[in-house]
Formats: sequence, structure tokens, C-alpha cells
Amino acid sequence: MRRSVTELAAFLGARLEGEGGRRVTGVAIDSRAVRPGDLFVALPGERVDGHEFVAQAAGAGAAAALVSSPVGAELPRLVVPDTLAALQRLARAERAGAAYRLAAVTGSIGKTTTKEFLVALLATTFSVGFTSGSRNSQAGFPAELCNRPEGIAWMVAELGMNHAGELDRLGAIAEPDALLYTVVAPVHLKFFRDVDAIAEAKAELIRHLRSDGLLVLNAADRRVAGFADRFGGNVLRYGVADESDLWLEDYRENGLLGSAFRLTGPLATLEVTWPLPGRHQADNLLAAATLALAVGVAPSAIPPCVTRLAPAPRRGVVHVLGGSGITLVDDSYNSSPQAARAGLTLLAATRGRRIAVLGEMLELGPDSPTLHREVGRAAAAAANVVVAVGGESAAALARAAEGAEAHHIATATEALDLLRGLLRPGDVVLVKGSRGIGLDLVVDGLRAGVR
Repeated sequence: MRRSVTELAAFLGARLEGEGGRRVTGVAIDSRAVRPGDLFVALPGERVDGHEFVAQAAGAGAAAALVSSPVGAELPRLVVPDTLAALQRLARAERAGAAYRLAAVTGSIGKTTTKEFLVALLATTFSVGFTSGSRNSQAGFPAELCNRPEGIAWMVAELGMNHAGELDRLGAIAEPDALLYTVVAPVHLKFFRDVDAIAEAKAELIRHLRSDGLLVLNAADRRVAGFADRFGGNVLRYGVADESDLWLEDYRENGLLGSAFRLTGPLATLEVTWPLPGRHQADNLLAAATLALAVGVAPSAIPPCVTRLAPAPRRGVVHVLGGSGITLVDDSYNSSPQAARAGLTLLAATRGRRIAVLGEMLELGPDSPTLHREVGRAAAAAANVVVAVGGESAAALARAAEGAEAHHIATATEALDLLRGLLRPGDVVLVKGSRGIGLDLVVDGLRAGVR
């Protein structure tokens, strides 16, 4: 993005306070991430208000601030009624005038990892931009779009939602050329009546897929597979043998040391050996490879590329704690019942004393106790020791883990203290939970040293 402050004011219908000749070359929604030339967008939030950090953004070199209320900083200010709406409008204009193609990835589970895999595969053939981390929200995605690199052929974007209507708004901005779905699962049930309602909200993106675009669907998920009827263009499927364009065969697990399998189907047949453990990771690669092959990545480019792939931070990263022989699997970024069971399956296939540290899964609505009990039973089958962290739902998980040594701990700090006294050399520890539980503290504490 390269616009003067005056041009931005005219485009957004904003009142300009201050000098308008500065050039804006990017967007920041976090004052700590401001780069010289950025437009700092002051977003109101539940806990903090971005307007309180305009002065900090000015000190970091911001060219201007987009605000909706008075601020006292010495910085050109674009005043609008709604800063989020203005940011989304700006991102939509940036996308509409761009020559690159955009691939959107969505679903309840596996979005970020599948996006990262897709970026790596496309980069073997094309120049690629991508949304960083899990910047997939109403504010995060528009900001990432405004910061895309120049001269790219593809932009890969993860799109997420918590409520109905959010993907409709993001889709209107993204106007994807390709749209990939992972799975629909019981996540955010606090805001939806059931999983079918989640699927309906996920399907909002399809109406924004360009008519000459590509829809890539997980044939193994009946709800996702049913989206095919909603698009009149090119539809590819993955995941079911002899009924898809690509699927997995001969999957061989090597515990935490990785796996080997075959990708096969009308699109290609490829032998894959890689260092990532877990069938769920292979499924993420399958999804990404289906789209990549369909848009022009050569089959021969995929096997050497995947040997260099790694999971996204805190999404299944394996650490071996020096001196103790303890293996720690950091899957602390987020969780859901389906994802927790996938992690526990991986843990069960690994030799050693197995310890599952499972944080409460948030936003599951009235079915939360039942879903936690189901995961508790799966944990007891997979692990020798189960540590459930959080409130009453976590307590229900611990009570259901019959047959294992089970503990219910209220906070991540207390869980770390427990584990420091509990762990023994050779243990294998899986850490997984919703972000709000903060189990990254457990991972970082254990990596810093086990007493």
C-alpha cells in the first residue's frame, strides 16, 4: 500500500487533523508492531483501547493514526466513526486493485498449519505472500492484506470466525480465487446452537469465491463435502479413497519421529516421508497438496519440500528437554474435542511414560461437560498421567480419566509447579488446551528447566 495521508482521508471520508503529505506504506493494529510509514489503526477492545497507544505508535514512526475519538498525540489523524469498518473498507480496496490470486483457508481445525503447508508448496513455483501466524480475524486479516508484499502471484490467507456473519464480511474483502476447507468441528458452540450452524457460518465464504475459482473440500467431512452444491465452478475433493482427487494411503506412524505415507489419486501419486508426527498433520498436508497441485505446482516439487516442513509455533512442536530425556509436545495454542483426541492418539503411539496436560476447552456451550468427559476417557486410554487445567469442565475431564493418575489443577502456574515435581527422565508430555487457559506458560516453564 502506498497512499498519502490526504488520499486516505479522501477515500475513507475521514476528517484530517494535521499534515496530509506523509506517505502511508503499511498498516498496524498493535502499537508494538508499528513500522515507520504505517497507518496505526486505533481499535477499541474489551480490555484495552487502541486510542491509548497512539502516542506510542507516533514514537515508533507511524505516518498517521486512524481514530474515532480525540487523541493528544503529535501525529496526523484520520477521524472516522468506526475504525474497524474503515480498515475493512481500505483492505477491500487494496484487494480489488491487486493482480495476485488469493487462496483462503478455513475450517474449525488445522487452518493455520494447512495455510503454512500451502504457502511452502506454492512457494516452490510462485512468489507468495501470506497472513502471518493466525491473523485471521475481522481486524487481523484486513491489516495483513494491506501489508502484502509487492509483486506476488499468490496471497494465502487464513480466515476465521467466532460468530455468524463474520466470514461473510471477510469473504467480501478477500474475494478468493481458491477456497479450501479443512473440517467443521464442535468449536465455538457457545455462539452456535449446534455443529450444523457452525457449518452454515463457514459456508458464508463460498458466495464470495470468484466464479472461475476453485473450491477444495474435505470429502471425509460430510458437512464440508455438502458444500459442493453451493458452487457452480470447479470443485476438487480430498480425503476419501477412489472418491476424491487426492487421498492418503499406507500411513505409517513412527511416534514422535515422524511418519510416511502415500498421496495418491487423479492429481498425482507421491511417496512422502517427513519428520512430523500425527495423522492429523498428514491430513493437513493432503489438503494443501490438493490445492497446490490443482493450480500448477509440479508433483515432483512436493516430496523434497515436505521434508523441510515444520508445524506452526505451539501447534505440535516437539522439544527434547536437555539432560532429562523428557519429550515435550507443545500443542498449547488452542484445542477442541476433535483436536485433543488427535493429539492423544499420537501420544498413545509413543513409548515412555505418557503424560497428558489438557487445558479446559472454551466456548463449547452447554455440551461442554459432556465433551470434556469424552476427552477425559480418551486421555485415560492414551496416557499414564492426566493433568486437567481450568474450571469445572476441566474437573469433569479429570473425573472421567478413570484408570490413569488424574489431577485437576485450576491454573497453568499451579500445573507447572505440579509437573516440575512429577516428571521423570524419559517421560513424554503432551500439552494442549484453549488459548485462554495459558498452557504456553507450562511449556515455557518446563523448557526453562525441570527441577
